[in-house]
Amino acid sequence: MKINFKKILFKTLKITGITIGSLLVLMFLLPVLFPKTITQKIRQLMNQNINGQVNFSSTSLSFFKRFPELTLTLEDFSLKGSAPFQQDTLVAAKDISFAVDLTSLLRSKINISKIYLSNAFINIEVDSAGHANYNVYKSQPPNPNAKTDTASASLGIQQIIVDKSHIVYDDASIPMQIEANDFDYRGSGDFTKNIFDLQSHMEIASVDFTYANANYVVKKRVNADLVTSINT
Repeated sequence: MKINFKKILFKTLKITGITIGSLLVLMFLLPVLFPKTITQKIRQLMNQNINGQVNFSSTSLSFFKRFPELTLTLEDFSLKGSAPFQQDTLVAAKDISFAVDLTSLLRSKINISKIYLSNAFINIEVDSAGHANYNVYKSQPPNPNAKTDTASASLGIQQIIVDKSHIVYDDASIPMQIEANDFDYRGSGDFTKNIFDLQSHMEIASVDFTYANANYVVKKRVNADLVTSINT
C-alpha cells in the first residue's frame, strides 16, 4: 500500500509539474510568437472603427502585466477628436492596454474583452452648436452580403477600467464645465449590443462643477455607483 501510494503521489506530482511547466512555457512563448500579429490586428481594428488620429510610441505583449490576462499595451497613446476638434486631444495616456481573449487566438480572430487606461487625460469638448469631439466611433450599418473576415480583430468589450486619470468636460452648448482629478473608474456591460446597461463605480478625489460661469461645486470628493442605459 505504501509503495502504491508513493507511486500515485509521484505520478500526480509529475503530471502537475509538467502541466505547470507547460503553462509557464506557453505564457512566455505566446507573447513572442504573436506580438506582430496582434499589434497588426489592433491597428486594423482602430482604422476600421475609429475616425480620429491615433498615435502611440511602442507596443508590448505580456501575461504578467495584468496576470492572467494576455495584455497588449500601447505606450504614450493619444487620440485626436472628431470634427470640428480634429486638432485637439480627446484621450492621452501613459499607456492603454487591451486584454486579449485567448480563445480568439485559436480562431485567428483577436477579440478585445477589456480596456485599461492608466494616468490618462480625457478631454471632452462640445461647441455651442452641439458638435462633440467624442464622435470618433465609425457607425457602420450591418451588411448581410458582406463576407465574414475570420482573420480580423473585434471588440467584445465587457469592462473598461480607468486609473488615476484627469478628466475635463467643457460643453459650450449648455454652458457647463466639469473637471475631475484622480479619477478611478470601473465600468461593466455588454458593449457588443446596441442597447445595454452600463454598471459603473467611480471614485474621484476632487471635482469642480461650473454652470454659466458660476462655481457650484469646488474640490469635492465623489464615490458613486451608477447604472446608465446606453443606446449606441
